[in-house]
Amino acid sequence: MKVDVKITEEATTPYAIIFTDKITSEITRLVNEISNYGKDSNTIIAKLEDTMVILKPEEIFAVRVENEKTFLICENETYRTSKRLYEMADILGSSFMQVSKSSLINLKYLKGVEPSFNGVMLLHLKNGTSEYISRKYVPQLKKYLGL
Repeated sequence: MKVDVKITEEATTPYAIIFTDKITSEITRLVNEISNYGKDSNTIIAKLEDTMVILKPEEIFAVRVENEKTFLICENETYRTSKRLYEMADILGSSFMQVSKSSLINLKYLKGVEPSFNGVMLLHLKNGTSEYISRKYVPQLKKYLGL
């Protein structure tokens, strides 16, 4: 397969064009790989101090944004990622739910729900951490819980 890369200031985001005489399984696979580049749900690159680590979505209990920095909360450690909350939501998929403007939780690790003030609820996760769910997201949680 011939590959041609052109660098131009007019291209603000990378894009690919494939010229072919027919759609083959190789072309289909290539299109899927290019389309999902950066959205690989199998691994997430994060940092712990100066060390880069590779995490799988099932290792992440919650995602939280504090002071414009995104943190991945796992069972025993908290890692930092350069991705934004909406990017993490896209990558992590349907097992994660946004519960506030600044956090996502892994629904598989939801341990309990506690009513709090002003319609806000406190969610307890299996690793001992807690996240508040704002009123905006309560209907979605109730639907998930079957209430």
